[in-house]
Amino acid sequence: MSELISFAPASEKQALFLQNTIATIIVYGGSMGSGKSYCGLLKHLRWVDDPFYRGIVIRRTSSTLMKSGFLFDEAKYLYKAFDPAVKVNHKAQKFIFPSGAEIVFTHLESDKDAEGMRGGQFSFALLDEATELQEDHVLMILSRLRTKAKMVPQMALTCNPNPDCFLRKWVDWWLYPEGHELEGRPDPEKTNRLRWFIRIDNELIWADSREELLERYGDDVLPLSMTFIGANIYDNPPLIKANPQYLANLQGLKRVRKERDLYGNWNVREENSGFWRAGWCTEIDSAPAKNEIRKRVRAWDIAGTKKSETNTNPDYTASVLMSLYKDGRYVIEDVFRFRGTYHEVYKKIAETAKSDGTDVQVLIPQDAGAAGLSAVNNLQQYLAEHGVAAKKVKTSKSKL
Repeated sequence: MSELISFAPASEKQALFLQNTIATIIVYGGSMGSGKSYCGLLKHLRWVDDPFYRGIVIRRTSSTLMKSGFLFDEAKYLYKAFDPAVKVNHKAQKFIFPSGAEIVFTHLESDKDAEGMRGGQFSFALLDEATELQEDHVLMILSRLRTKAKMVPQMALTCNPNPDCFLRKWVDWWLYPEGHELEGRPDPEKTNRLRWFIRIDNELIWADSREELLERYGDDVLPLSMTFIGANIYDNPPLIKANPQYLANLQGLKRVRKERDLYGNWNVREENSGFWRAGWCTEIDSAPAKNEIRKRVRAWDIAGTKKSETNTNPDYTASVLMSLYKDGRYVIEDVFRFRGTYHEVYKKIAETAKSDGTDVQVLIPQDAGAAGLSAVNNLQQYLAEHGVAAKKVKTSKSKL
């Protein structure tokens, strides 16, 4: 007698993910061992009886798809068990079901890869380990969601927490807020709650309802919906049963990694990943008196590109004003950053110097090479013409 194989969710969180056919975007996961990739592959099977179904599975690199034991291998076992008649095309990285439905696997690492998908049409797109992808590339896939299949096109992003990824901003509403004792963990009260957004000037504008966005921005906008399901290993009972040591390993991790890998905390970082802690500083109510200061310096890190359609995340020009007390303590008086053209940056440096006063020394960076020397000389001359003396500082040393 052949073994009976069940194709079903193993927990409430997995069921929420597999059964949600309403949200345009579903973000699923949030910690290790929650069955993210498996559930993503399983969700495709919902529609494979439709001949017009065109599914896609995306990872950042091909090696994380096609190596033995990786995602394509896992899909082959799953889809063959579901329907032995499914055809596997290794060269095209594709599964073709008897109905004519197709699921293709591909990578998305570069702008060229994203551009190559511009003409595609996807019924359901699974972006596995989405925190490894670029936001612009994810939005490109979102724009390709359209289908002749009898379904609402959908995109699923599976992921582990990453506080520095674009997804951290996307899922913010579904997390415990700053100041809460569980800050950064998924809030179970908000799991699978639907929110709506539109995109204006490359920014996502959020609301609790579609109607709210239409009222604020007019009937011409087209709001899309998103939900977040913050699952963890406890939402994957088969894994715990088959490999209880895996759960024990997660429970035995140090605090930061345990918060991230077991509880799905999106705010925590490894302590050794940075060299500065805010807790080392004490806030003061006012700047020190001049007779207490030995020296004041404002340093600059300069960029010269504004945000645009072609460059949605350019570098910032940044500045910090610091004072050195006569007793050896340092005070950070002012920090700010902004984006602007080089002309706007030069103008801002001159204006800030005049506002700071003549007792503040201005430091401007000199990058290595002839081009760096020429650029800093031009800036130094511009500032001199506006009554500001600036000192050049070579940037050849390491950042640390």
